[in-house]
Amino acid sequence: MSEPVSASTLLDAETIEFVTRRVSLTVAGRGPGNRPSSARGCGCRVTPDGRRMTVFVSRPQAAALLHDIEAHGAIAVAFSRPTTHRTMQFKGSDAQVLPLAPGDAQLVSAFVGSFVVELSPLGHSAPFVHAVLGARPEDLAAIAFTPSDGYAQTPGPGAGARLPGR
Repeated sequence: MSEPVSASTLLDAETIEFVTRRVSLTVAGRGPGNRPSSARGCGCRVTPDGRRMTVFVSRPQAAALLHDIEAHGAIAVAFSRPTTHRTMQFKGSDAQVLPLAPGDAQLVSAFVGSFVVELSPLGHSAPFVHAVLGARPEDLAAIAFTPSDGYAQTPGPGAGARLPGR
């Protein structure tokens, strides 16, 4: 098995653009006995140097996931664009639940707005998207991690391939 590539090679400008707007996010962790936990994400922020990702979830919808992240630090996040099915997955082992930073609530609001644009050609209305992804700012939790592995998960012959270093 090859070594994980560094976060800086996983998160180039094109990848950062992809993961921060118009994508569906599924955030997963693991509990005792590797029991999976997951929640829908409602936004993503990447540090300017591309080394850390922060994903946002609704605390009420992600209670088990947040507990597992705090206990184990293991995380996997899948990013998928519904209109093209392009999908990427990133994993890390140092995930932390953190308070929101200034501007994060606005970032989540902009992310949800971009997802409305993505889903409208597929027949999904803005109220639908807001019902699925909407969270009051006081209900949001931030989960920050360093991606250690990345995978192409777009359906087809390349699904599951490790993302190449850039």
